[in-house]
Amino acid sequence: MAASLVCLLAFTSCEKEKAITPEQLPAAAKTYIETTYPGVKILFAKEESELFSTEYKVQLENRMEIKFDSDGVPLDVDMD
Repeated sequence: MAASLVCLLAFTSCEKEKAITPEQLPAAAKTYIETTYPGVKILFAKEESELFSTEYKVQLENRMEIKFDSDGVPLDVDMD
């Protein structure tokens, strides 16, 4: 049990989240947003890094939230 807790804490501490500019998104993510939602502005973007992966979350001014993988491929689209 104690070993499991230590492993869980080690993995949790490796997660990092930071705000980024739209220009810092992968090119494929920017292209997806520009072609799918032309003229819609990005309100904020953030990068979520874990031990072996990175994902990006983007909030658009039309209340859409899009999650991308590290290559900029959309994983999930939600309407708020």
